[in-house]
Amino acid sequence: MDTNVLISIIIPTYNRASVIEDTLNSLVLQTYTNWECLIVDDGSNDDSIKIIENYVIEDKRFKLLERPKNKPKGANACRNFGLEQAKGDFIGFFDSDDYMCPEYLELQLKNIQATKANYSICKSEWVTRNGKIIDGFHGGILESNNRINDYISFKTFWPIHAVMYKSVFLKENQLVFDESLQQSQEYDFHVKVMQVDANYTILSKVLVKVIANDDSISYSKTNAFAKAYSSLRVRYAFLKNKNLKLNHTTCVFLLHDIHRIFMQQSMEKNRKVSLFVAYYYLKGHFCRKDIFNKYFFKHLPSVLIVLIVYNVFNKGYVFIKKSNTFNYS
Repeated sequence: MDTNVLISIIIPTYNRASVIEDTLNSLVLQTYTNWECLIVDDGSNDDSIKIIENYVIEDKRFKLLERPKNKPKGANACRNFGLEQAKGDFIGFFDSDDYMCPEYLELQLKNIQATKANYSICKSEWVTRNGKIIDGFHGGILESNNRINDYISFKTFWPIHAVMYKSVFLKENQLVFDESLQQSQEYDFHVKVMQVDANYTILSKVLVKVIANDDSISYSKTNAFAKAYSSLRVRYAFLKNKNLKLNHTTCVFLLHDIHRIFMQQSMEKNRKVSLFVAYYYLKGHFCRKDIFNKYFFKHLPSVLIVLIVYNVFNKGYVFIKKSNTFNYS
């Protein structure tokens, strides 16, 4: 392993004073020491800046950056800005409330250099703050014979923290995060990466702990419309992108997922959102002529009934709950 190469870790942060020290300490404890950590603040108004500045003073490998005012608020813009500023030969994205095991950098670098792949993916776990493993997290299955289709349909999956990239691979292919998305941004980014090169190398060891926090984006119910809209745009873009060569099963999965979002938003009484989801549900069917006839007319009545009974008359919750078990078969 070449120990002279620099690894850049990019961490967006916003009001993480209560948790960011654990994340930064996990970097300090790395067995591979030739790294820089670019912490990009998104306008924190708690004690985050003060805490980060202490790390910058103690260890020059830490660098505190501020999201430029001309970039939209959010982790995506912070990650993109960090990527622009990164000097490393290899890039890793991390969140300000998660934890990397001590050998994370060393083993990821060894794996990517040994295989000459453009990026390496390790296993990960989703845990509570007190260390209890949460079942059901898509971080254990990485291998697949049909990588793009299986990733999109969640047969395989990994968080952003589990990947180390060659810097030149990301920059030459202009692989960046969509700054307009408020949800499904990693999902979207990973598919873009695989569309360029799906021959990633796998490190079959848990090296990342994704910490579940009550204030994380996964739990937040704010900006429901923006988040649902982001999720829909990503899934519809997959359906429409012929270059992805999606198989029948994946297309059906995406339509089912759009329907799930529709039913969920209806049950939560987000009328504006559910109407918008229904619009994308119809567009999704129309853009896939290969599955239009088989599924569209079979399941259209359930969508129309929910739209009319719930959104017009504000009734029909029992029907919505039953329809939420809807299945393409």
